[in-house]
Formats: sequence, structure tokens, C-alpha cells
Amino acid sequence: MIAEKLLLQVLIILMPILVISFLINIKSEKRLKEVFTLLLGVAAVFCIVFAFEERGLYWDLRNVVLLLAFLYVGPKAGWTLCGIIVTSRMFIDIEHLMIGTSVTVIKAVIFHIFFYQFKLKVQKWDRVLFSINLALWPSIIVISIVGLYANMVGSLEGQFVHYITHAIVFISTIVIATGFSTLLLEQWMERIRLQEEMRRAVKMNAISELAASIAHEVRNPLTVVKGFLQLMEKDEKGKKKEYFTIALSEMQRAEEIIDEYLNFAKPQFTSLQLLEVNKVAHEIVTLLTPYSLKENVNLSIEQADHAYVYADRNQFKQVLINLIKNAVEATSKNGKVTVHLKQEDKVMNLCIRDTGKGMSTDQLANVGTLFYSTKEKGTGLGTMVSLRIIEEMGGTLTFDSKENIGTEVSILLPLADKNAKKINGLHVS
Repeated sequence: MIAEKLLLQVLIILMPILVISFLINIKSEKRLKEVFTLLLGVAAVFCIVFAFEERGLYWDLRNVVLLLAFLYVGPKAGWTLCGIIVTSRMFIDIEHLMIGTSVTVIKAVIFHIFFYQFKLKVQKWDRVLFSINLALWPSIIVISIVGLYANMVGSLEGQFVHYITHAIVFISTIVIATGFSTLLLEQWMERIRLQEEMRRAVKMNAISELAASIAHEVRNPLTVVKGFLQLMEKDEKGKKKEYFTIALSEMQRAEEIIDEYLNFAKPQFTSLQLLEVNKVAHEIVTLLTPYSLKENVNLSIEQADHAYVYADRNQFKQVLINLIKNAVEATSKNGKVTVHLKQEDKVMNLCIRDTGKGMSTDQLANVGTLFYSTKEKGTGLGTMVSLRIIEEMGGTLTFDSKENIGTEVSILLPLADKNAKKINGLHVS
């Protein structure tokens, strides 16, 4: 009987995931999260309604739904679902409200704490196994405590073995429900990422071809005009010379923009080297420290283990300069910009975290698109070029931001073998 009831609950948990997979056309991430939270809330209520009850003990999978809300939507959705579960129990099982609420809140706190560790997981199966473990151990502890207490007060009346059997079935169902649901969510998210990458690749290829064509056509007349301006400047004095200086500085800015267009269209990799990321990051932080002091921003780098990647040294340095400089410019006075290197699952993760004004969901969605910038005179080319360079190196560049809290940029690149510097005559920088 318990197996049938719990299998029904597995289907209830899978329903929100199946429904949300058909809502892939919802463009707004915020709207998608709201809909998914609502669906999970309905699933949690149905889990409580169709719980298996025996000897005053209720067996249901509402906490698996709670786990999905915390890990895949976020803490805000998780606590919303926690409130829905507690409210539902007030109408369905008022007798055990205090115990049920305590267990739910404790599990919610645990899920919230481990949410940040879950975010660091990159590989699909690592995330699935992490979710199963997180769902499993709190449930085992609760079942053990409840079973021992019920046996002590005589509630089980010699049915302790029967309780253990139910517990084994229940724990097995938690593993199945969590495993299936997280795997489906991971596959759905992967499908969305692939579709987004395909759309972006088509768009970027068209833009890069156009950018290269325009840049080549504009550079020649621009060079001629700049040359004549420099000749004319030599013969001028006073106010007119000042005008020529301004004109030449703007010409220089135009040339820099054209160079960025060309770099975006086709990043020039002179040579792939085995780079020690920590060393290169320290160089760039040292280089930009005077600029950060001028802006009254504290720029620092946290010590980390040695990590090696294959990359073009100059292009990689350009990416770091672009991103760290953007972070400094986005941070208000007396703010902080921190560079931190992590290694996880054969991937190097270089995080640049600032305490700036952050970005809204809509702003975050537009990061890396042409001509979009949060800066008054920005073109968005620096971020676009950085994205393109990292992609060409086989990595990814991700942005996470909260308004009035700050932004975190993560550069993810495959780790190279630490011993590779000893073979093939590769130069380590």
C-alpha cells in the first residue's frame, strides 16, 4: 500500500517538471521561475493531501519538492514553498502541526545552506548525486529519530520491524524521486542552453562578418584623415591646436573601437601556451591597482592553488583587463572588487566579484549583446570580445548579479595537466 501511495507522489513531483518543459517559450527568466514555483507549490500540497498515514505517521515526499525549489529556483522560491507547506498542514493535519513545521523549517535551512555549494557544481551527474545526498540524509535522520521515539513511547506496539520496512521503501522512493526529477531538470536546462547557444552562434556569426567588413572598410579612410590631421596640427597654435588635439583623441578612440570589432570578428591567437592562471591574474591585478585606487575602490586577489590552462597569453590578459576594469567602474567609492580562483571538476573557475550596484534580470539578459552597456559611454564591445575569446578557448563566461548587492563574473576554462609543463617543450607563463 505504501509503495503505491509513494509512487503516486513521484508522479506528482514529476508533473511540474513536465509542464514547465512545455513552457520553454517563456522568454522572461523571472516569469519562468514564478510559474515553476507555483507548480511546485501545487505539487507540495498534493503530496500532503495524498500522504500515506499509518499509526499517526505521515509518509509523503513534500520535502523533495522543497529541495527542488531551493536548488533549481533559489532560496526565495524555497522559503515561499516552505510557507505553502506549513500553511497546508494547518488545514490538513493540525494535530501534528508543530512537529511537521519544525521538520520542514529545519530541512529548509539545510537546503538553503547547501544551495550555494550546489551552485558550484558544474557537471550534470555531480549535481544529480549532490541533490540525492541532500534529500537522503536529513530524511534518514528524521525517520530514525521518529522511529526511536515512537518505539520508546509504545506507539509502534511491536511493529518496529514493520516501521523499518516502510522506512526502507520510503528512502528508496526519495532516491528515485530526487534522481528522476533532478535528471529531468538538468536535461531540460541543457536543452535550453543548447538552443540559446545555437541562436547566439548564428547571431554572432552574422554580426562578426558584418563587423569585420565594416571595420576593414572604415579603417583605411580613418587612417588617411588621422594622418592629415596630424600634419595640420603641427602648423597650428593656440585654440585651433587644442581642437586638433581633441579631434585626434577621438580618432584614436574610433580606431580602438575598430580594433575591438576586428578582435570580436576573429580573435587573433598568436600562440596557445600553458598558463599559470594565478600568476597572470596577479599581474593584471597589480596593473589595475593604481586605476582602482584612483576610483577609490579596493581591488584584491585571494590566494589560491596553482591552476594551469591552455590559452593565448595576450588574449587572456585582455579578457581579465576588460572584466576587472568593468567591475571597478561598476563599483561605488569605498567598494570592493575581489578576484578569486577555484578548481572544480577539472574546470578552472576565475571569479571576479564586485560590490557595485548590480543589474536587474532584464539587464543581465542583455549582457554581451552588441551596443548594450550599463556605462554611459560604453559600447558593450569589451564584454562581447571577452565572451568570444573565452568561447574560442573552449570555455564559458557567466554573469550573476543582484541589484544593490553586486555582480559576479565567472571565467570557466578546462584545466590543463599540472605536469604538462614538463613535456612537449611547452612554455609555462
